Amino acid sequence: MKTKHWRLALFLAGSCLAAQAQRADGVYHIACIVQMNDAGDGKKNAECTTHPREDAEIGIGGKVSFEVTTTQDLMDEEGAPEATDLILFVDGQALPGTHPVVEEQRDEPLPSGSSEGDEDKDWVVTFRLTFPVTRDLSSEKGKESWKKLLGGLNKNRKEVPVSVGLINGPPLPSTYKVEFVRLGGTGLTAFFVIAMVLGIGFMVVASMTGALRDKEPSPKDAAGKDTIQPQERAYSLSRTQVAVWTLLVVYAYLFIWLITGEYNTEVPRTILAILGLSAGTYMAAATVDKGKEKNTTVAKNESVVTDLFTTSGGASLHRVQFGLWSIALMIVFIATVYDTLAMPQFDASLLGLMGISSAAYAGMKIPENKG
Repeated sequence: MKTKHWRLALFLAGSCLAAQAQRADGVYHIACIVQMNDAGDGKKNAECTTHPREDAEIGIGGKVSFEVTTTQDLMDEEGAPEATDLILFVDGQALPGTHPVVEEQRDEPLPSGSSEGDEDKDWVVTFRLTFPVTRDLSSEKGKESWKKLLGGLNKNRKEVPVSVGLINGPPLPSTYKVEFVRLGGTGLTAFFVIAMVLGIGFMVVASMTGALRDKEPSPKDAAGKDTIQPQERAYSLSRTQVAVWTLLVVYAYLFIWLITGEYNTEVPRTILAILGLSAGTYMAAATVDKGKEKNTTVAKNESVVTDLFTTSGGASLHRVQFGLWSIALMIVFIATVYDTLAMPQFDASLLGLMGISSAAYAGMKIPENKG
């Protein structure tokens, strides 16, 4: 009976160790958080502290370091995770792809009396691990974690707990908190400068050329020249829409790249569909304008709103519907990019509504007369 009891006990112990080996909190322990302090002459000293300074902060593209301890016996258990299998947890969210670099490893024997024999003495292993704060959106886990972490308009800075652990397990117990900065630094400044330059260029092109204006035929003078010059014509709704959508996608790409460093930003298929619908509406409108060569329908520029949403008979329902629906999607697009640092994935039904609105605009443009 005693032998059976010992076998059962060993079996249960082995089962517990096997289960525990899948969890980092059964193998590793966070000893402290590492902070870099100015040591003069441009050098930095790594200080291991249990009380991070109040101004400690991290952000996308930054780094955070911990000292993590374990024992040699625990590391040698079958199935025990390696220190480099650990990933960073911020605000309770596991961040895939944030595997650490081992900056230092120290092996120290356990104090005397803590083990039965010197020949079997266990060793304490301390790793100094530096985790990069990088966004890996290649998995659904990564997308969901970063969406929760970055979510919340006007929350550019917030205090969050930080820890480490395995991607499918709980984080190691930790009381450390840092300030997470979702926007800031030279990247944001660079974006504002580039955005201003592009915006000014867009307005100059819009006001000084005929690129965004109607192309219907103009009345002729006695010499056969157009009496309404290209830069004097009314703004075209379809041309303005495709230009603004293109500019917004360029802005979004630059914003995400400069803030996160991701130059391979995913552009969802629905965004490509919106650009395609805008381009299709533009081509349909251009075809209609071409067919009006015998009718003088061009109008002079009055104001942007008047040009885009009215005809000779006043406010036009199909123009207002098409314009308002485009503006609504643009607002959602801008807010989502700012909130999540990723381009939104619109529902197919929303694209269907936009397609119907575009078709109605193109169809109703045939009989309209802006002059």
